[in-house]
Amino acid sequence: MPRYRSHIALTVWPITALFVLELGRMWPALHGASSFAAASPVTWTSLAMRTLLVVLFLAAYARGWSMLSLASPEGEGPYRSEGCRRLQKLAGGLAWALVVAHLILQWFMSARVGPVALSHYELLRGFLSLPLILGCYVLGLASLGLFVSQGLAGSFRAWGVARSPESSRWLEVGCTLVSAVMILMAINVLSHFVTGRAYWMTS
Repeated sequence: MPRYRSHIALTVWPITALFVLELGRMWPALHGASSFAAASPVTWTSLAMRTLLVVLFLAAYARGWSMLSLASPEGEGPYRSEGCRRLQKLAGGLAWALVVAHLILQWFMSARVGPVALSHYELLRGFLSLPLILGCYVLGLASLGLFVSQGLAGSFRAWGVARSPESSRWLEVGCTLVSAVMILMAINVLSHFVTGRAYWMTS
């Protein structure tokens, strides 16, 4: 499926990279505000760079879906069915909504208290404890998990991995497990900000 490789590369891998980078940036918060501030200093430059990265990756995402719509509808694609394709598009939209909303929140915090990581930590504890915001984050993370799971499986299929039905099933199981671990790590960080404690603490 050579013509589907660009679609997968532009839609799945950029948002996965953003998720991994943000998870790494937020993970030190499990050790407290001082560890978060030391490991993830906030500056106007870093915020501008993150914004530029999000804009570029979002443009790549839109380009990736436009390339898929231009491809021939005949033959197999990177997704198992048309239903999976529609679900992937919905999940991707919700996942990107979370990314953009999180970026807007970072700009709002910086405008309110300046680029001070300790202040951002305290503001996040207040914001994420609000039921509506918490619900949006949980919905966004669930959508991101589904998008990454299906996208990784589709990516490997587009590169010719797991051609048989049985190997394709095992591929999907493996990609689902990888995605689930990533989402559980994100939920762990979210739990720390909401309740003050995480279920899986780092050493």
